[in-house]
Amino acid sequence: MQRNLFLIGGLALLVMTGGCQKSLLEVDTTGQVQTSQYFTNLDQCNTSTQVAYRYIDYDSWWQIFNWRYLAGEAASDNAWISNTYQSTHATYDAVAQYVLDAGNDRCEGQWIMLFKSIGIFNNTIEGIQGAPIDTASKSKFIAELKFLRSWCYFDLVRNYGGVPIVLKTYPANTHLPRNTATEVYDQLIKDLKECAAVLPLKSAYSAADKFRASSGAALTLLAKVYLYKEDWANAATTAQQVISMGDYQLETSFGTLWDYNYKNGQESVFEIQCASSRNPPLPSSAQYMINAVSDGGWGYYGVTSDLENAYIAAGDSIRMVWTINRQGKPVAGDPNNNNFNGGGYPANQSKSGRFSRKWYVPKAQRPANGLYSRNDIILRFADVLLIHAEACAMQNKTADALTSLKKIRDRVNLTTDMSLTGWDLIGAVRAERRLETAFEGDRLYDIRRWKDQNGKPVISSILGPNGSFVKYNTQTSTDYYETNNTLEPQNKGIRFDPAIHLLWPIPNSEIVASGGVIKQNPGYN
Repeated sequence: MQRNLFLIGGLALLVMTGGCQKSLLEVDTTGQVQTSQYFTNLDQCNTSTQVAYRYIDYDSWWQIFNWRYLAGEAASDNAWISNTYQSTHATYDAVAQYVLDAGNDRCEGQWIMLFKSIGIFNNTIEGIQGAPIDTASKSKFIAELKFLRSWCYFDLVRNYGGVPIVLKTYPANTHLPRNTATEVYDQLIKDLKECAAVLPLKSAYSAADKFRASSGAALTLLAKVYLYKEDWANAATTAQQVISMGDYQLETSFGTLWDYNYKNGQESVFEIQCASSRNPPLPSSAQYMINAVSDGGWGYYGVTSDLENAYIAAGDSIRMVWTINRQGKPVAGDPNNNNFNGGGYPANQSKSGRFSRKWYVPKAQRPANGLYSRNDIILRFADVLLIHAEACAMQNKTADALTSLKKIRDRVNLTTDMSLTGWDLIGAVRAERRLETAFEGDRLYDIRRWKDQNGKPVISSILGPNGSFVKYNTQTSTDYYETNNTLEPQNKGIRFDPAIHLLWPIPNSEIVASGGVIKQNPGYN
């Protein structure tokens, strides 16, 4: 298999392309822009910044988006790999079943594409820094690019732990060691504070520019960084800044967010733009990966009955139907689909017969050319309220936590117990986060970072041989579809080991390419 070497920001990255292996010294400069030839006026700098938004995600199905749902959902209690009608990709199963090694190509692809994007952002920043344009425009463009780079680094650090911090381009064959996770988070805090100070409000942008990073987007990601650092005071303060700026509001109806034509609405803080075309903005590959075979999808990432049960237990019928399409049930918002075909047992197309409604496209709205264009919302105002509620609850600021929690629950007609305190309140906020954000790519990272009253990661009580999710599936579940279709193992997550799996492995290809400068995470080979 051929591996083309990309030197992106000084990091040697191996891309699998088929054939034989090239020398690691061979350099492909794909994605690099000659700054002396391009960044010569304001229009060029503006265009290059706009084009950079293309690289916060990639349209190819196996790249960044795919990992967000493979790891963020299917490696948690929310989802199965689910595709059982064909021989599934072994490396998908390895992630969900916690048997992956450092040669896993999905894990490698995530690392490669994030660093490739970072290299493009750095290259564009350097070009704009030397451009003969006004200072205000230069500062704004650079702040936008730093925000995009920050999103990529946030994803890297929560997946792999400490990674090399690359803030500029380096000479060929430069290999940087890993920084600590603390150093990565500190760099994110520095960059995002700078971004928030420069970027305008979302409301200050014209309709055509609503896709661009705003001060609210920078502050929202900053609040999330503080949350992951367990810096509760700064997480609460920063989330409150976003709440107080008045630039965002919850949509009146939860279902509005998942309308196929919803784009950059009042609840959206930042989203990836898609269109039904082959030119940027590109179509979304999400629908192909995440929808049922009957809807033209590939049937990956089906919803677990465990997640459905969480909605039922909470009496949360509104979010349940807008989050889960269930076998044989009507599809919310689609009058043309009163009997959802999830391909569950005995068809054996999927493990559970359940799929995400958030990525479903109503039959009457499916584009004739087959190129779906639903935007991908990656930061929204409900997340801000949940960050604020969690950070306040962790500080025993009960009234503030309950205020934000109640706003989320009011929208879906659920009452809030205003007498909750301490760990009961913390548990309620955590449960709410699962119900509100299921199938948006955060579940695994939440249960990894959350600690129980003994200081142990919450994921350890959910996965592993004695985990509640594993015991439910193997001992108590009577779900017709899941228990009858054993083509995907029913004991998903049983091999989870907290001594290893709180991080994913650094790709072996990166360790080899760095000459051993990059070191592996514990427990992987």
